[in-house]
Amino acid sequence: MKTNIGEIQKYLKDVGLDGWLMADFHGRNEIAMETLGLTAHLTRRMFYYIPASGEPTGLVHKVERDKFDNLPGKITAYSSYRVLETELASMIGGSKKIAMEYSQQGRLPYIGLVDAGTIELIRALGVEIVSSADIVAHFQARLTDDQIALHRRAAKHMLDIKTAAFDQIAAAVGNGRSINEFDVVSFILDQFDKQNMETDFSPICAVDANAGNPHYEPTAEKSATITKGQLVLIDLWAKLKEPAGTFADISWMAFTGTRDEIPERSVELFDVIARARDGAVKFINENIGSRPVYGSEVDDACRNVIAEAGYGENFVHRTGHSITTSVHGTGPNIDNLETEDRRELKPGHLFSIEPGIYFPDCGLRTEIDVLIVEGGCEVTTLPLQKEIASLL
Repeated sequence: MKTNIGEIQKYLKDVGLDGWLMADFHGRNEIAMETLGLTAHLTRRMFYYIPASGEPTGLVHKVERDKFDNLPGKITAYSSYRVLETELASMIGGSKKIAMEYSQQGRLPYIGLVDAGTIELIRALGVEIVSSADIVAHFQARLTDDQIALHRRAAKHMLDIKTAAFDQIAAAVGNGRSINEFDVVSFILDQFDKQNMETDFSPICAVDANAGNPHYEPTAEKSATITKGQLVLIDLWAKLKEPAGTFADISWMAFTGTRDEIPERSVELFDVIARARDGAVKFINENIGSRPVYGSEVDDACRNVIAEAGYGENFVHRTGHSITTSVHGTGPNIDNLETEDRRELKPGHLFSIEPGIYFPDCGLRTEIDVLIVEGGCEVTTLPLQKEIASLL
């Protein structure tokens, strides 16, 4: 098991919960799999209960009993659903309020991994269910010192690779050689390989109208040629190929021309998103030492700057996402748009801040990574981009 039972039990007592019940079917509950350190292929229902006091208990199918030998506590095997329901009632008997991977009204779907029928089954036993979101954020999403060190190394590589990619564009466009978005993506992936890094999906290189699609993906078959006088967005994320490797994730903007040739509209839009980005960091630093700060509040602080500038409808995604050994981690997201993330930001939480403004003919985004430290936060992907980079 990856997390210390004693530490979980202390946490449960501190927040007034009787226990944490992890339920899974077919390995769908990734939080339970990660917490319990389960890697085997599972095909039957499984329950594991950590009470605030006493010994943990598990309930697993007889055909998969051996998959759970490494878990602490008493493990009971069942075959029929009738026995499962009887044993489940016994397992959590006496508990009044427990946590599960459940999201009230679906507001935080990253945590809502237990099906509605199972929630109904537990509630029928007279138990109040609350979300395990804060437990998960506390135990799964706070980085260790080793993970932070590996993130810093990844961040340095990301910034160097970003600069090299823009240099490739500048050399090609400046010398009249053909280069397209997919060429740049291929170059970045090659640089990842040279730095012993890996990613889950290909990075983004998008020009003009393509940058107006936040999740645009150039391919060998569909890729725009990069020419003079264009806005170029590069978004790249990767981690070192080490067991504790932790992602870095950045986005930068450039223009294939001189500084004086950058359109005034683009300069204005970048100024708005940069002020929004910096306003979010300022909000964290001004508040986190004196009171709890939630991801949703930071999203509001960022989004309000863009809305006040008249572009609120053009900022169509959350401000940021949790970052761990996965580029989209299980910790607090900076979000009060797509979801309502009311999880507290705590030391060790890492996340992106990436405001953007999108139109049919163009899109601009700036993205940094932010680490919560004691009494404030640290931008780990310095230097900040303060203006659109001119490539010629």
